[in-house]
Amino acid sequence: MPKKQCSKCQKDFGCGAGSGSGRCWCMSFPPIMPLESDLDCFCPSCLGMAVEEKIISLISEKGLGYVQSLAEPYREQSELLEHVDYKLKDSQQIYSTWYLVKQGQCCDDSCQNCPY
Repeated sequence: MPKKQCSKCQKDFGCGAGSGSGRCWCMSFPPIMPLESDLDCFCPSCLGMAVEEKIISLISEKGLGYVQSLAEPYREQSELLEHVDYKLKDSQQIYSTWYLVKQGQCCDDSCQNCPY
């Protein structure tokens, strides 16, 4: 797996695109980030943070309904992706705004990143 350096934090990480399969781990992230030609790849953590920031921005700019429509195809996704669906904090999973939007409604559990 080819080594890359994150454009944001400069941490080294592996890119699966050159591994023979032609697919990288980032292909499992929701495709909401615009391509920026002046930047190279982000590591999983930085890309996850960028996705979370973009989701929050889209909710603010276009409304929760718009982001729910983006999340619709991912609603049945059973595998949770670290940095996209959750972050680990003190060994506990903290669900992301993206994960909670995918649920389609508030669960009334006072989730930290609840957009509802």
